[in-house]
Amino acid sequence: MFWMIGSLTGSRRRMLLVALLVTMLTSAVNQTVVSTAMPRIVADLGGLDLYSWLAAAYILTSTVVVPLAGKFSDLRGRRPFFLVGVALFLLGSWASGLAHTMHWLIAARGVQGLGGGMLMAMNTITVGDLFPPAQRGRWQGIMMSVFALATLLGPTLGGWITDYWSWRWVFYVSAPFGLLAFVLLFYALPSYRAEEKPRINYWSPALLTVTLVGLLLALTFAQQDLSWTTHRVLAGFGAAFLAGVLFFLVDQRAEEPLLPGWLWRNNIFVVSTATLFLVTLGMFAITLYLPMYLQIVTGVSATYSGTLLTPMMLSLMVAAVISGQLISRLRHYKILAVMGLAVATLGMYYLGRLPVSATHGMVVTGMIVAGSGMGMAMPTFTVAVQNTVQRTHLGTVTAASQLFRSIGGVFGSALVGNIVLTDLNHRLAALMPPGTPAQIDPGQVIGRLMQAPGDPHLAILKGMFSLSITHGFHIGAVLLAGGFVASLFLQDRELRTRWEEQPALE
Repeated sequence: MFWMIGSLTGSRRRMLLVALLVTMLTSAVNQTVVSTAMPRIVADLGGLDLYSWLAAAYILTSTVVVPLAGKFSDLRGRRPFFLVGVALFLLGSWASGLAHTMHWLIAARGVQGLGGGMLMAMNTITVGDLFPPAQRGRWQGIMMSVFALATLLGPTLGGWITDYWSWRWVFYVSAPFGLLAFVLLFYALPSYRAEEKPRINYWSPALLTVTLVGLLLALTFAQQDLSWTTHRVLAGFGAAFLAGVLFFLVDQRAEEPLLPGWLWRNNIFVVSTATLFLVTLGMFAITLYLPMYLQIVTGVSATYSGTLLTPMMLSLMVAAVISGQLISRLRHYKILAVMGLAVATLGMYYLGRLPVSATHGMVVTGMIVAGSGMGMAMPTFTVAVQNTVQRTHLGTVTAASQLFRSIGGVFGSALVGNIVLTDLNHRLAALMPPGTPAQIDPGQVIGRLMQAPGDPHLAILKGMFSLSITHGFHIGAVLLAGGFVASLFLQDRELRTRWEEQPALE
């Protein structure tokens, strides 16, 4: 199967490359158009306490499906997982646009995440099928630039749709891209029939799902209860711990484990995984709360907040392309990973220092620095991990790396959301007279600030939102700094120029 994809030539190879670019564009556009609509969605449907779940539901389901898709695509071929991924993604998008409650929307986002997880995993793995390691840096950089281009256009498009049409249409915008990708993949990807039907390991993904859901519920309940010691918070952590232990025991004894034991003897995989986990955890501070900061604190419209995100995406796109080219030419990656994470940490720290009276120029400066660092660092880790295994294990190692990056996203959306909203609730509660049982609803405050952004009577509330969100940026800077420290331990192994040079498993 792997040689079938790698040996594609002519129109089918070009068609497959276009399909990979379109699937990356489809997934990224959907994520970014939604980000600028999220404050309006909360104002319409309510449920600010579930705000982080709009992102977490997508990431949770995509997290679970990534290692499955990677593992079994090594056994059954890339084609069925790619096509099913596109279909699920389109179904989830349609259901999200029809949502009338926050719980409905969260469930639809979960379906969308199943498809999105398959698309992202298959995209990265198929690039590995097409190109040997020394050429992957260039193409991973191109893929990152497409992702950045989508995130560049997405916020502005999402803001414009939200302001002039309806937030529901931000979920429908991916339909033409998804249909085009399905047609291209259907004709370009070769079919593959395994000689023996692989045995499916159902218990590992089920236990992994319970582990992640338990942790997410515990974090959400802690945010709602303003306490880490209530019964339901402790029950969530307890269930997650028990399921996590069972996952480890079951997976190591499975015939087809999601995380084979040889992965943990691979230094580059372990260090890259730890770094990506911390970096993704920290970057959700920007992903979730920068649009909210711009719309509530600086008082801009959803459309203009998307426009203000443009410099960050441009800097990420340019840095990713340059980084990919340098990796392919130097055939080494560590220096770019370390430098990129150092720059990204400085950018996040700067955002955490923004005052209530921050100008748009100050916000844009922080975004450019953070975006440049992330664009420089992110292409390096996938290339580094894929360079350590044989072609037959490409899907397993790539999906395992993406699994922990996705887990970082799951925890990032819940943890940063928990910290920001807990801090905000404490600040708002301090406004109430002593002995008053009622609390101010943050969702109502958001609605008032968005309706009257320049009202001087709301200055105190705006200041509280500013302090709570920048507090989240500070937490993001600490997590990125942890990723920077972890990257210092990354081995810098020379990239292979031919498939035959791929190492055997240790």
